[in-house]
Amino acid sequence: MVELDTIFAAIVTREILWNVPPWARALMYLLFLVAAALCVLGMARRVRSWRKGRETGEPVSLGKAWRRLWRDAVLQVRIWRSGAAGLGHALVFWGFIVLFLGTCIVAVEDYGSWLLGREHLFFTGAFYLAVSFALEVFGIFFLLGLVLALSRRKSGGRLRPLSRPVDLAVLWLFLVIGLSGFATEGLRIAAAGGGLDSHPFERWSFVGWWLATGLQGLDVSVLATLHLAFWVGHMVLSMAFIALIPYCKLRHIFFAPVNIALREDRKAGRYLGVSMEEVEETGRYGAATASDFTRRQLMSFDACTECARCQTVCPATATGKPLSPMKVVLDIAGSSEGGESLHGDEISPDVLWACTSCGACVEECPVYIDQLGAIVDLRRHLVAEGEIRGSAQAALRSVAAAGNPWGMPREDRADWAEGLGVPTIDEVDSPELLFWIGCAGSYDRRSRKVTEAMVRILQAAGVRFAILGKGECCTGDPARRMGDEFTYNELAGANIESLSEATFERVLTTCPHCFNAIRNEYPDLGGNYDVVHHSEFIEELIASGRLVLEDGASVRGTLHDPCYLARQNDVVEAPRSVLRSTGLDVVEPEQSGKEGFCCGAGGGRMWMEEDTGERINSERWSQLQETDPETVAVGCPFCMTMMTDARDAVDSPVEVKDIAELVAERLPGSSS
Repeated sequence: MVELDTIFAAIVTREILWNVPPWARALMYLLFLVAAALCVLGMARRVRSWRKGRETGEPVSLGKAWRRLWRDAVLQVRIWRSGAAGLGHALVFWGFIVLFLGTCIVAVEDYGSWLLGREHLFFTGAFYLAVSFALEVFGIFFLLGLVLALSRRKSGGRLRPLSRPVDLAVLWLFLVIGLSGFATEGLRIAAAGGGLDSHPFERWSFVGWWLATGLQGLDVSVLATLHLAFWVGHMVLSMAFIALIPYCKLRHIFFAPVNIALREDRKAGRYLGVSMEEVEETGRYGAATASDFTRRQLMSFDACTECARCQTVCPATATGKPLSPMKVVLDIAGSSEGGESLHGDEISPDVLWACTSCGACVEECPVYIDQLGAIVDLRRHLVAEGEIRGSAQAALRSVAAAGNPWGMPREDRADWAEGLGVPTIDEVDSPELLFWIGCAGSYDRRSRKVTEAMVRILQAAGVRFAILGKGECCTGDPARRMGDEFTYNELAGANIESLSEATFERVLTTCPHCFNAIRNEYPDLGGNYDVVHHSEFIEELIASGRLVLEDGASVRGTLHDPCYLARQNDVVEAPRSVLRSTGLDVVEPEQSGKEGFCCGAGGGRMWMEEDTGERINSERWSQLQETDPETVAVGCPFCMTMMTDARDAVDSPVEVKDIAELVAERLPGSSS
């Protein structure tokens, strides 16, 4: 019996590259050098474009960077959330990685053997069999993933990817490379000397073996000619792929893992601030050109996979607005090498003002691009240039002048509390809670009912609480989301000063926008507080036994999740737990929790006219009605306004109530 090692010693030189003449090998290495050079030059060009950006950016934890890289770049956990899309990408990704490693093994064996003057290095024995089998398995995975990707572009669905010619061309290029690789292998096995019986070990290359069995009977010279043709074609296409990487969406192969690793550790609801000192020194406020973004932001834009998931989940895009978060990112990336203005026909004011700042794009992006932060940076420039009109401009002026978007007198801020026995912070020594009322809870007639309901709950549970009263003003959330960082800093600074003069344990708020600002953004200005949303605190009161609710008839209802609560701050279960305690039979709409659909009021849209496409709140109301509810529960004053308006527009009998109102109705002795 011929020993396996003797057979395997000749495999590489006689069989894998047995029919590849010196000129073809030389061509391969020459093309590789050319392709690698083009790739490196293209990558260097992109890096140079990033360096035109600003240097600001937060430090990244090395440990967290490695964990993110392993979790979301290697294991692709974030991509797996999208079902068929995640499966398809994972199959292509892992197939590509293993096939690439296999190619490297053969190249090292071939080049190393020649360089060292040895017949073979390591590609023999059990190692050869294991690699051969792995390449077959992952080669099939690669092809299956490509077929799935191509089929998804022909079908519908919420996360259907783009079907542009360039995207299809990339997939077809990969498919031809994969198929030609298998064809080359089958021809090699079929044409090897002695026939299939002389090298049974090739059964481990089961796809090639299966193809080879179908080619038996053809003349060896024909097989050899076909093998060389397929080998050269496969090689040329592979080198073309390497050369193309930096010049199309394929560059995400390199940039996406880097962006995943270097992602800043902050929630979508917390924006990068503006240095007032830098504004004074440079005169630059917001983003007018690509160089106004940070280097890390510019790098992240190049990481875009163009999967279109961000625009698929965008409520503005879904209702016919001109905004596409993906297109904004690509437009910035496309202009990063020049100094031309980003504002114009491509990224018009209508595009930027359409954003509701819901954060769905950021949450959905598989490579952690912060589209929302880029849009706010661009908005800041519009504000600086006076490119804001109508009710939005009036709201900004009111916030700056009166401390609230409605322009109501500051001295009337606590009028809602008259006769309710609500103490101010000056009247209570170290209360358990500082109840932050917010502008809507103080001035809006409908939202005042929610504030009063929350007061009854706190009093029923025996909670020691107080309010700031006239010392409270707008958190600055609307101003910051609209791009007015100066007004935000002024308001936030005033609130932090007021809060710092008081003594309390926690801050309670019924508004997710106030909750997000005080919890996530005030720390950047020195204000660090323990902040809780009223749904979370009510859940705590019920669980601890401090708050007892009366039983009542079960009511069929649904919950509209506030974007700034569920998606941007991960508060999903608390509202549902509280609603179940009130007897509400919560039926989930198709889009709920962190994947909920925006009401349309965030990002300053509360004070802007919606004159393009369908109304976002009407679209959301239609989605909620599919659950056939008697009551729609909300946990945000903005959502309350938008859902109530949408209901009234269709004259629906369905009630819209805040979580606190539903709880207050179940308080012992309640007249509701």
